[in-house]
Amino acid sequence: MDYAEPHIRWAMEVCFNLGTRPGPSEPFALRWEHVDFKKSTVRIYATKTKTFRTVPVTPAFLERLREMKDKSQFSYIIEYRGKPVKTIRKSFNTACDLAGIKVPVRMYDLRHLFATTMLSNGADLAAVSKLMGHSTVKMAADAYYHCLECET
Repeated sequence: MDYAEPHIRWAMEVCFNLGTRPGPSEPFALRWEHVDFKKSTVRIYATKTKTFRTVPVTPAFLERLREMKDKSQFSYIIEYRGKPVKTIRKSFNTACDLAGIKVPVRMYDLRHLFATTMLSNGADLAAVSKLMGHSTVKMAADAYYHCLECET
């Protein structure tokens, strides 16, 4: 993250804290109106499943959202110079190269980190699955079985 441009760093932070699918379908479609500062939640529309899901946020990330909203020039949560962001793949890859990361890394890995972090800390699989917008708990179980093995 230290090697990423500020808007890329922010996009990474949003993806990790909300468990969004990367790209235009979820994080880049998020608007400030989707944030409920009183309830500490963000509503995410998943174009893949055509459903909304509500993700609770930590107090620290809620504070970051407040800070970023104050700086925002636009209605989108992730923006660059007052315009919505459509893709960050090149900039993300550049940041990884500058950081000397030699293994293949994708923005989607932040979504996996969201899930594995929660599961490794004892979160319920069904709850994690729901937060990620999976259509079934089995999808999460298949993808994150290795984390559940660590709990036993």
